[in-house]
Amino acid sequence: MSVLDIVIEGDESLTQKAQAVTDFKLDKVQENVSDMIDTMRHYQGVGLAAPQIGLLQRIIVLEVANNKRYPQAENIELDILINPEILECSQQTEIGWEGCLSIPGFRGEVLRPVSITYQALNLAQEMLIKTVYGFHARIIQHEIDHLNGILFTQRMTGSMLKPEKILSF
Repeated sequence: MSVLDIVIEGDESLTQKAQAVTDFKLDKVQENVSDMIDTMRHYQGVGLAAPQIGLLQRIIVLEVANNKRYPQAENIELDILINPEILECSQQTEIGWEGCLSIPGFRGEVLRPVSITYQALNLAQEMLIKTVYGFHARIIQHEIDHLNGILFTQRMTGSMLKPEKILSF
């Protein structure tokens, strides 16, 4: 397990579509997931997509537990999503502040559905189908965007500010 460097905006890998994981051993999924978790926790992220460490694989890790970057966010247990796909989005939307480890030092307002239903494989290669709401749904949408080569700045509806200028999220 290692803490890896985060790929920063401007790197071509952040604009490419990640490929589905088809062979859990050949694709070194367990090793990659372990590195992603270590990296996300080290940098105080709440989610991390494989392209953010230079891997063009459809893998996401997320966790919210006493996070300094999002102190008011609800806790979310560690989750690993492989080949995630959004099946349904609520019609209700809300604007929320988002940040990104690949765009350090800035946050922006993004309009997203309040809830989503998604499917993904877990590490045991079991298919999960879940509906999530609020910040949890926002994280998954943000990370799936990374898997599709989209950064939150491309979805912004409002202003972009440095985090120290924002008092609450």
